[in-house]
Amino acid sequence: MRKLSRFAFAALTLLSASLVAAQIGPKARVYRGEPTLSGPNASPVAAVAQFLRGHGASASTASSINSAAQFRSNKGLVHVRLEQSVGGLRVANTYAKAAVNSQGELVSLIENFAAVSGGLKPPTASEAQALSAALATLHPGSGQGLAVANRRGNVTTFSKTAFFHTAPTVERVAFADSKGALASGFLVMTWTEKSNQLNYTLVNGAGQVVSVESRTNTDTGNYKVFTKDPGTTPQTIKPGADATWLFSGAQNSINITGNNVNAYLDAQENNAPDRGGRTITEGSFITDAELTVTPSSNNNREVAVQNLFYLNNVIHDTLKGYGFTEGAGNFQETNSTGQGLGSDSVDAEAQDGGGTDNANFATPTDGTNPRMQMYLWTGKGTYQVALNSGTIYRAAGADFGAKLDTTGVSGAIVLANDGTGTTSDGCEAITNVSGKIALIDRGTCGFAVKVANAQAGGAVAVIIANNQGDSLITMGGSGDPKVDNGIRIGAVLIGQTDGTSLRLLSSPVGSARLTNPPPLQRDGDLDSDIVFHEYGHGLTWRMIGSMSGPVAGSIGEGMSDVLAIVINDNDVVGEYAFDDPKGIRRAPYTNYPNTYKSLQGSPEVHNGGEVYAAIGWQLYTNYKGAKGKLTKADLLSDLVDGMNFTEARPTFEQMRDGILASVTANHPERACLVWAALAKYGVGVGAQAVITTKKQGTSTVNVTESFTLPSQCQ
Repeated sequence: MRKLSRFAFAALTLLSASLVAAQIGPKARVYRGEPTLSGPNASPVAAVAQFLRGHGASASTASSINSAAQFRSNKGLVHVRLEQSVGGLRVANTYAKAAVNSQGELVSLIENFAAVSGGLKPPTASEAQALSAALATLHPGSGQGLAVANRRGNVTTFSKTAFFHTAPTVERVAFADSKGALASGFLVMTWTEKSNQLNYTLVNGAGQVVSVESRTNTDTGNYKVFTKDPGTTPQTIKPGADATWLFSGAQNSINITGNNVNAYLDAQENNAPDRGGRTITEGSFITDAELTVTPSSNNNREVAVQNLFYLNNVIHDTLKGYGFTEGAGNFQETNSTGQGLGSDSVDAEAQDGGGTDNANFATPTDGTNPRMQMYLWTGKGTYQVALNSGTIYRAAGADFGAKLDTTGVSGAIVLANDGTGTTSDGCEAITNVSGKIALIDRGTCGFAVKVANAQAGGAVAVIIANNQGDSLITMGGSGDPKVDNGIRIGAVLIGQTDGTSLRLLSSPVGSARLTNPPPLQRDGDLDSDIVFHEYGHGLTWRMIGSMSGPVAGSIGEGMSDVLAIVINDNDVVGEYAFDDPKGIRRAPYTNYPNTYKSLQGSPEVHNGGEVYAAIGWQLYTNYKGAKGKLTKADLLSDLVDGMNFTEARPTFEQMRDGILASVTANHPERACLVWAALAKYGVGVGAQAVITTKKQGTSTVNVTESFTLPSQCQ
């Protein structure tokens, strides 16, 4: 008995951007046989007709098909293209692709033939009216009143004018309407000379446009992408914005080139495109993601590259519209305006093999290609706490102590008593954990100190419960070799929510262990927050310059976050790549708890950047709440233009003054919105950061913060 598999998919239709999308033709049906779908037949048409009759098609439907073309492949199969005709009219947008073996047996069939029953009513509109309807939709005001040049069979050719590349034609056809019934109508072909737009417009018998198919490849391409990330948006086919996106000619599925970016797979970590991939000849990069398997699968590697290429082009076009232009030093191979230097599109390396859990962007001077390196991210839950009850808590490991395996360490789990009777932070001697797994709260002292104290009390392993949310981080050592090297037991960190739940259990028993199988990695190429953030470094280095050091470096990190949170309208960054709904920062940017003063001393630039990003988010909030309801476009335009007024290696107050210089010149009514956002975080009137660089190159920052608004804003 033959096995039969049947699948249905919608025909792909490329439409003019101004038109409502419409499916052209009935849904196609796919049949695969194991090994064949039919016995021997005298011809491929007979084989298809026999198969259709055997699967419920009427005799009229089966007899409506005819062969259009056929060829023999190097595999020995005969491949046949078939059409459908009813009442002397070709049925538009129906087709079949059949494969027949040397015995005349049908082995594969794809078809979307319409069911035939009864006759067709003749159209009430004329060919001239059908052409007028198509032109009114596609090219209003062009080519009206064209005369008939000749008629041949069902095709009427109209006179050619300078507007057209070839003479327009109107073919009288049958087509399946929205309910699947056959009706008569017209298929109008128009091809313009100047814009090279080739369109086939289906017009019904009453002279109304049903659908439009564009057959012009403008080399913008189609990309199946996650516009934000897989946790927020589905994978969707998106067209490129214009012809600069994609270079003409054949492309490769893991090495896509265009004027703004060359995105390629670099899993081999040699800063060059990896070999392999498939040839893409029609600009269609629509590989489906397989999120339940490793990012390193062939499909997922193609998805990484097509997603990275798309997102780089999106942020390029977005910033170009807001002022990061060719003259401002943006990233393009060819600068059409003649301003700035070309030959500097972004080299974007997908799934770079040089690291994990990060990304970077190197920005050389104008005229030299920058490089973006995107890494895979370690999925959360590399370790786990598994209770005998069946409950499992995701966990992270430690850089010190014994490395737990998949068996792990088992025992009773007890809340550590450090002798005070009131705390369980494990920062003092622990008295109640001998032979047990110690549960300890994070805080007060370092991770390694806690584990060392538990080990001294006889614990067999340690579970530390986060007190700063559910983020899972690898626990670092104390920096003291005597402490770190002396730890011989394993330790894991669980989230605050899970820690609270575990504390409430009565006499829990379980194990701390390595997760088996390990969690799937996550691909930063699919997270627009990460891509936009990295591109933002190129923006600030090119438009401001010298974005290094404790304060300017913090601004660079913060402004990169501003791009991500404003464009995506979300105050959390990197939640998909980091596999954490709270993202990679210490707190969401709405009402962020730290201020300018937190940069005092020797700030880590990502932490310092959070303050600048919080300012940007507050400014976005202020703009949206302003009279007239300003938009993200208004904000980004002001921020980018403000960089034209900002000195290299700026402080927060210098960035503030640059933005104010821009809005004062162009939109003075926005100045107090800017002041309010910055003053909220300590960058008000009189705020100042003084940076002192020592002989050994280290820098310290002394911050005078101010929450004061200028008098005109009070």
